[in-house]
Amino acid sequence: MVHFSQAFAAALLATGVVAHPGGNTNKEILRRQAHLDHPERRSVQACKRDLVESGWVREQHLRREARLHELRVAAGFAKPEDLVRRDVGEVEEEYGINAACTLDPEATEGPYWVTGELIRKDLLNTEKGAITHLDINVIDTSGCKPVTDAYVELWGSNATGVYTGVQARGNGDGSNTSLKSNALRGLQPTGSNGTATFITVIPGHYVGRTNHLHTIIHHGAKLLPNNTIQGGTISHVGQFYIEQNFMGQVEKTSPYNTNTQKVTTNAADPLFNMGKQGGDDPVMKISLIGTKIEDGLYATIDVGVNPKAKQNPQPVNMWTTDGGKPVPNSPWTGYPDTCRYCGFRPPKKERDIAGEVLQGEE
Repeated sequence: MVHFSQAFAAALLATGVVAHPGGNTNKEILRRQAHLDHPERRSVQACKRDLVESGWVREQHLRREARLHELRVAAGFAKPEDLVRRDVGEVEEEYGINAACTLDPEATEGPYWVTGELIRKDLLNTEKGAITHLDINVIDTSGCKPVTDAYVELWGSNATGVYTGVQARGNGDGSNTSLKSNALRGLQPTGSNGTATFITVIPGHYVGRTNHLHTIIHHGAKLLPNNTIQGGTISHVGQFYIEQNFMGQVEKTSPYNTNTQKVTTNAADPLFNMGKQGGDDPVMKISLIGTKIEDGLYATIDVGVNPKAKQNPQPVNMWTTDGGKPVPNSPWTGYPDTCRYCGFRPPKKERDIAGEVLQGEE
């Protein structure tokens, strides 16, 4: 009997599904499948026992509940003495089942990665939307300990599905107006508990993709005087998602409800479906700060990485004091019309393998 994920990947390859406007996800599906099949792959769930016994799960649960309460007090929705904690034993039992993903090379960096972004917690600039306080816990799955010396990079589209710092057909109206902005892009170091914290917005949808945030994990990078990083290695590239019913509620709020691009649901997004394979859950756990989405959100996710892994994602632009500038010889240049990464088709051998899986599925 063929492994489910292999058959699933083959079916997706056969459809030639679209990733961003003008491209498709065949390359990313193959990358994700290759890692799912790797015999040394470890997930966050595999570290459950170690993380529970070390007390880390308990500490993070208490910290997160305190942080949500702090946000609610600051927004006027709770009093300092109102904190009610969920049973820690229940949390330890459920750990690793939800909102925990392994950032294998499960997803593309996409055509809109801009390198050289600033180290900062607040990514909003002037962008509007469902304001989200996001805590990302990074775990070394090879040693089952928090990663305390990494930089987490985060970026996503705005509420109407437009990325800043880049210009491309299909990115908004295709004009150069977003080149001068670095909104919703930035990096944060992981602290002593392995946590990086951001303030961003729930990303809007755009043609061909469900709503998602991009992330890259940097190791051994040097902090520069201009508040950026240089050097080091990149272990993993990944994407975070939003539960579909909740996303539907977000889309009804302003300015999401002004977005006229075609919606792609989680179920119809091949990268989301591949991200759910292998026991991972790339969907963020989100709580309301107040009584409605407009009052703000608190989101968390635990991600597993292998710090020794070395990936080579390719940026399309570099952030400068003058805005986004092209990276010479980037394979994403000209996206989605003339770039080297446009219209990817798997090599013939891989297409043949995909066909054999489909024909031999039981």
